[in-house]
Formats: sequence, structure tokens, C-alpha cells
Amino acid sequence: MKKSCFALSLLFISLVVNMGLAAQSNDIIDALLAEEQASYGKAVYLALTASGLITEEHSPEQALEVLKEQGWKLDILEAGEPIKLGDYSFILMKAFHIQGGLMYSIMPGPRYAGRELSYLGMIPDGPSPYRTISGEEAVRILGNMLEGQEEGS
Repeated sequence: MKKSCFALSLLFISLVVNMGLAAQSNDIIDALLAEEQASYGKAVYLALTASGLITEEHSPEQALEVLKEQGWKLDILEAGEPIKLGDYSFILMKAFHIQGGLMYSIMPGPRYAGRELSYLGMIPDGPSPYRTISGEEAVRILGNMLEGQEEGS
């Protein structure tokens, strides 16, 4: 348990340092980490801020507006709705320009995005695209993605 808390703390610190987030972002990340089911708005905010599509001055609601403008063929939910793993995976793949494998290339969408990120080792707890994720899991997946991109560059 101590190792898990320590690892999560290190991940959180590295995310803050890597993304150069301001106080508002810290508050949003703290709130997201406390959520049993990650809210759509906060998870989108986290993904888009980390990818550079929005700045830390944006709100989760503004992040959803930016997401709508991207035209990624995704059903966009209300900010407080729980996000599903597939949707979060798809947003991350689009935001970070991850190409994906054969099935994702043929049918890009949440279903195969979740499977792709699981295959890449970024999702530790199973690739079911229809399950909701916790705030902690959303942060962990993003951390794994950022770490993988650093190793790949």
C-alpha cells in the first residue's frame, strides 16, 4: 500500500512538473484523483492540457468545447458524467497523435483505442472500453502514456 501511494505521489509530481500546471490545474487534478468515477470534463481537461491543446487557464467545461471543435467523431458527454475507458483512450490517442494498430486504423474509435493502449501497456487494469475509470486510473494512464512517449523519443 505504501509503495502504491508513493508511486502515485511520484506520478502526480512528475505530471505537475512535466505539464507546467498552475494552481487551477492542481485543484482539478486533486479533485479528479478523489473521484471513484472520473468525470468526463476533468478527464478531458487533463488529456487536452497534457497534450498542449488547451492551457491550464481553461476550465473543464472549456476543455469540452475545445474537444467538440476537434471533430473527432466522439459522443461528448456533460462535464459531470463518468468517462468510459474507451472514450478516454480515444481522446488520448487523438490528442497525442498515436497511430494505433491495424484494427484501430480500420475502425478508429473508443473500442479499439482502449485495446491499443492496453496492448501498449498503458492501461494496467484491462481494456474493456465500456467500463468507467477512477480519477486515479485516468491520471495513471496519462502518466504511462507520457512515460512511453519520453522513452520513444
